[in-house]
Amino acid sequence: MKLLGISKNGRALRLRPESEDDLWVLYNIIRQGDIVRSRTTRELKTRSGSKRKPMTMAIRVEWTEYQPFTTRLRIHGKIVEAPREYDLIGQRHTINLEIGDEVLIFKEEGWEQYDFKRIKEACRRSSVSLLTVAIDEDEACIALVRDYGIKVMAEIDLNLPGKYDVAGREHELKRKLSHIAKVVEALVNEYKPNAVIVAGPGVIKEMLKNKLSEHNIKPYVENVSTGGIKGVHEVIKRGFTLKVLKDMRIVEEERIMEEIMRTLAVDEGRVAFGLEEVETAVMMSAARKLFIISELVRAQDEELRRRVEALLREAERKGAQVRIFDSFHDTYLQLKNLGGVVAIMSYKLPLKEIMKGQKSSEQEE
Repeated sequence: MKLLGISKNGRALRLRPESEDDLWVLYNIIRQGDIVRSRTTRELKTRSGSKRKPMTMAIRVEWTEYQPFTTRLRIHGKIVEAPREYDLIGQRHTINLEIGDEVLIFKEEGWEQYDFKRIKEACRRSSVSLLTVAIDEDEACIALVRDYGIKVMAEIDLNLPGKYDVAGREHELKRKLSHIAKVVEALVNEYKPNAVIVAGPGVIKEMLKNKLSEHNIKPYVENVSTGGIKGVHEVIKRGFTLKVLKDMRIVEEERIMEEIMRTLAVDEGRVAFGLEEVETAVMMSAARKLFIISELVRAQDEELRRRVEALLREAERKGAQVRIFDSFHDTYLQLKNLGGVVAIMSYKLPLKEIMKGQKSSEQEE
């Protein structure tokens, strides 16, 4: 995601999604009532029939739709801004937002901290670096892959003896793999990449993976047709770098679920489940970490959505860490089965007794 601009009052952000993951982030932060402006096309009637006309348009959002593994976010709403000559104000329209399209999102009540945090996280993901090694039996290229391009760090010719010289070839291959592993280790220590990718044809990439494990480096492995710089470009072209970034987020969500289950096993009283329990934990300033599924954050029911927004706002005000789960992964379903929202508390609270007392007080009033 690229953050292209922020309005003076902070209510409007101009963004450009650069991946399917970015579209998914936008799907989760664009809500009913927001104003969205982007380039689009509109079918207009002409004397000879109809014609699709490109134009810039703004709509007040009524609903959004995004299917996983597509490259289009559909945003539907009532037109509030369009070229005057077409007299479109008040009519309904669907903006199809795709990767690379610029979009302006305006929130009348301002951006919630947790939404803006997700935008910043998406922008930060775009600027990560991946150390990629593309290797075959002829050559290896080690490159840092960043959002703004590729920086070749080393190119190594293997110069292996002929296949008939089995012993000599095996000895030289081991020597070259050991050298490459040392170069990779030095680059990892210097540049601190987010992940290491080893790619190539055949078994040589697996041999390098094993050698790197001796240096406490656990790379992702991908099959490509060639080594060298062409292999690095092939890794990027096939979208494997995006897959690695997605896997990294899934691993983080799995770590969070393990923390929840571990806390449950040790001290069940320090975990709050479901909206009511978590609201109580936040109200008592006991919530240290709060985890919630995006389905609740973008609920179509306005009363529920505002209740959730108030909860997250209060949790952040009181210093709790807030994490929104929005991946199509088992961890999302696990959190949903736990009530959709869970809080790990700093100390044990008798939540059910507190909630029962609150309800009794409300009934007496």
